Amino acid sequence: MNNEKGMENVAKVEGGGFLKADIFTLTVPQVDGGTNISVKLRWSQKLLYHDGQVTLNIPFNFPEYVTPAAKKFAKREKIELHVNAGPETEILCKTTSHPLKERVRQAGKLGFLYDSEVLSWSSSDFMFSYTVSSSHTFGSVLLSPPLLQDVDHRDMFCCYLFPGKKQSGKVFRKEVVFVVDISGSMRGKPLEDTKMALFSALAKLDPKDFFNVIAFNGETYPFSSTLEPATTEVIENVTEWINTNFVAGGDTNILLPLNQALKMLSDSSNSIPIIFLVTDGAVEDERNICDVMRTELTNHKNIRPRIYTMGIGMFCNHYFLRMLAMISRGHHEAAIDVDSIEDRMEGLFARASSIFLADIAFQNLDKLDDLEVFPSQIPDLSSESPLIVSGRYRGTFPDTLKVNGSLADMSSFPLELKVEEAKDTPIGKMVAKRQIELLTAQAWYSENQELENKIAKMSVQNAIVSEYTDMVLTETLNTKAKADSTTTQKASSKVDHHQKEESKPQKMVTLQNIRLGFGNLNATAENISPGFGDPKPPDGAEVFVRGVSNCCGKLCNHCCCMCCIDVCSKMNDQCVIVFTQFFGALACLGCFSCCEACCGGGGE
Repeated sequence: MNNEKGMENVAKVEGGGFLKADIFTLTVPQVDGGTNISVKLRWSQKLLYHDGQVTLNIPFNFPEYVTPAAKKFAKREKIELHVNAGPETEILCKTTSHPLKERVRQAGKLGFLYDSEVLSWSSSDFMFSYTVSSSHTFGSVLLSPPLLQDVDHRDMFCCYLFPGKKQSGKVFRKEVVFVVDISGSMRGKPLEDTKMALFSALAKLDPKDFFNVIAFNGETYPFSSTLEPATTEVIENVTEWINTNFVAGGDTNILLPLNQALKMLSDSSNSIPIIFLVTDGAVEDERNICDVMRTELTNHKNIRPRIYTMGIGMFCNHYFLRMLAMISRGHHEAAIDVDSIEDRMEGLFARASSIFLADIAFQNLDKLDDLEVFPSQIPDLSSESPLIVSGRYRGTFPDTLKVNGSLADMSSFPLELKVEEAKDTPIGKMVAKRQIELLTAQAWYSENQELENKIAKMSVQNAIVSEYTDMVLTETLNTKAKADSTTTQKASSKVDHHQKEESKPQKMVTLQNIRLGFGNLNATAENISPGFGDPKPPDGAEVFVRGVSNCCGKLCNHCCCMCCIDVCSKMNDQCVIVFTQFFGALACLGCFSCCEACCGGGGE
């Protein structure tokens, strides 16, 4: 857990962590030649869902140079895949990247196996896609008792809803206000990618929809004083306006444009008002903004806007943005890596623009004790994404869960979901990460120390990093020590004179850049462009590496690692000696560049 006393003996060594949002590094201690290394990874990830198709994509692409060039030997690749789409469903396989053999086929379940001997590791990622056949919206509820030594002793449930083709074809009319941050930190790629995603979203609006765009920094710059119809002419006008007025500069004020957006929305009963907030910064009055939005939503129940939030980089407070989404039945998305802005933003808008079942509520859970639902305000069901809601309770769960919602024509849509025991489905592990994220947003908002402690315990129990815990690596070295007592050796003729191994903990390493944090007010005030991790100057090691890279970079760019391995594996001893002397001479010449970089290059 993240506390000062518990971390006193942890070495401040950067032994691993996220270099970028999708690149994780881990420093492996020195390994003796011929040692077998076993690496076991466990992670969770969201399945991609689009147009009724579910896709699993797992990195399984190994660079060519991981296979030794001098000797080719057979290696074994094995992939075991289990698909569980729930009871009373039919799974139809669509595509797969590797030749899978079907091993299990049951109602709602499939099992596959790929097992092969290969000379070279896989050169393509593993991809598997399938559809769950149903013309109607359907779902189920899974129940599970608390895990052994669980932090929360209440029973668990997990409810999921899949959009059906019949109902999802009729979506709500949209009233959208795009609230886009154009402060100085958005300069360059973040703002350009945001503009491209915004153009794509505007192009997908129906002429019957209404919209507006508010650019903001310390001030607000609305495209229009009222909502405009999404006709071809208006879309062309707003596109030209965006290209002219989206100029990065100034500070950040989020409350002002949000209030302005709320006043533009109407109380039309047959539409879903949406505020689409995009920002990369943190502000001091975030809790006050949540209070103001909560009050406005309570006082104007006929408007019922959804707030969809898009956080860019690591300097904005993603938990503040998540809290805004939670209190309004909206969704939050994060583009930690600025290269993912377009994809993330387009996906979030696709979800917001395809709502067909709104105001979802559970009807018959009033007899349960100590009921807690995640999220507390159930989001709308979109044709672009299934809906998953989990929770904790005490008491007897009904045999059938009654769900009700409103369709686009404002008719009521009742649904009865079958309830069954989870059995082999570890729903506690499945929902733990999301529950930790939602609870962290609540803990940040309420500043509740007791809730923070609960999150930390959940984090440790489920091995999921939270804002209140650290991930620590323990390096243990097997040392060989001789029996040090001659008296003992003399006392017995059966004394083992061989060396024996003893495991001794050497050091603990805290992984870096694991947590999102709660925003960076200083970086926002200084208009630092969004990035991954806190901004910091290069350390001595980086300066040294840059110096070496400058003197050898051009040479290395002309040959790849595989070429070097191939060549070196075929050299005789005399040739190796010659090349060693040659590169040694180059290294001496390169020291001049290193010294210049390390000493500042001032010639003093």
